[in-house]
Amino acid sequence: MEFGDLRGILHYVPQFRNKLFVIKIDGCVVHSDNFSNVVLDLAVLHSLKINFIIVHDAQVQRNHHDRHEESDFDGGRPTSEKSLDLKLNENSKVTNILMRELTAVGLKVATSNAIIARSIGVIGGIDFPYDGKVEKIDDASLHALLEKNIIPIIPSIGFDTKGRNYLLDSDSLAFSLGLSIGSSKVMMLVEPNLMDPVIGHQYSVSETVDLVKHEKKLAPRLSRMLLTAANSFNESIERVHILNGFSDYAILAELFSNEGVGVMIHRDPYGAIRSANEGDISEVLSIIQSAILGDELIPRSLSDMSAKIQDFYVLEIDGNVVGTVAIHSSNNISELACLFVKKSHEGVGYGKRLVSHAVEIAKGKGSSKIYALSTQASGFFEKLGWEESENDDLPKERRKELIRSGRNSKVFINSLN
Repeated sequence: MEFGDLRGILHYVPQFRNKLFVIKIDGCVVHSDNFSNVVLDLAVLHSLKINFIIVHDAQVQRNHHDRHEESDFDGGRPTSEKSLDLKLNENSKVTNILMRELTAVGLKVATSNAIIARSIGVIGGIDFPYDGKVEKIDDASLHALLEKNIIPIIPSIGFDTKGRNYLLDSDSLAFSLGLSIGSSKVMMLVEPNLMDPVIGHQYSVSETVDLVKHEKKLAPRLSRMLLTAANSFNESIERVHILNGFSDYAILAELFSNEGVGVMIHRDPYGAIRSANEGDISEVLSIIQSAILGDELIPRSLSDMSAKIQDFYVLEIDGNVVGTVAIHSSNNISELACLFVKKSHEGVGYGKRLVSHAVEIAKGKGSSKIYALSTQASGFFEKLGWEESENDDLPKERRKELIRSGRNSKVFINSLN
């Protein structure tokens, strides 16, 4: 980590302080060599006053072919009495490891029987006597633990009012708990093979549904997890994160960086474009500095920016400015200028979003066309469908400025009619 990264991290800490997360940890992650690193990540969260509840499953050995193809209940085969006993024992082992390792780093933890469950009954003529689903969650008891600075640990076991236990689908349990307890995030630490088709992406709810519908390479468990996530957003849950539990720093890198390292499903469009203000000038100049050094943009001073700040728009992610664009309009025509995205955020569509926003602004100002001058982004504008044009199509004064500059920029025009 570089010292400059600390500024970005500190930006997130106030946003997350006193928030509540549900963190689901696969049993295989608890048994992995990376678990000691996961524990340290959890200790960091706790030190930053971030509250969390841990949910875990049982890790019963499966063969290589199906070990990531199913969760506790896969909707087809009922849990046998023998399998229930195995998973009860394994849940106990995983709980013990969690309590031992978290205690070793100074955290207070407790298990809880806050999950009231019932049998899922008969499905398709098949009885599932040992498989259950959540009926009620005792939120008050969990909040009482959290208020005492105690981290609740919830195994994938539920009890009915008569004391009978049921095996629960641990993924669904995590989402049910998040909805009931008022969690702002649900984080899932899973084995890496599960994430191969989607790692490093961000999806809205509709995009998530489309992904499950059309992506044939998704494991059944991941498909169910994504659909459950898409159906779990309410006023409290803002984002769902699916992370490689075998990767060091996965939790911290996901939370304290703009892009993260896992898969994120978000309720609203990720990142907001807004009008720039005087407080953004130094940040915008910092963003475009590499473009100026690379001769992509002409140099701009603080006074230049201040004089035209009303023409600028910035793209923010979690309050961090990561992209900028300017719209200069006059005489029924607009110029798109100073389009740039941080190098660390390229390749995910932010430039296209800024251009689309600029086009809508130009339309709102009554412009019939919008143009851009570029020395190095010809391919970008061509992909957007903008047409290469001649200097003669520019406004007279802008044409003179271009000639005086000697930059020999290419001209791209988009009709707004």
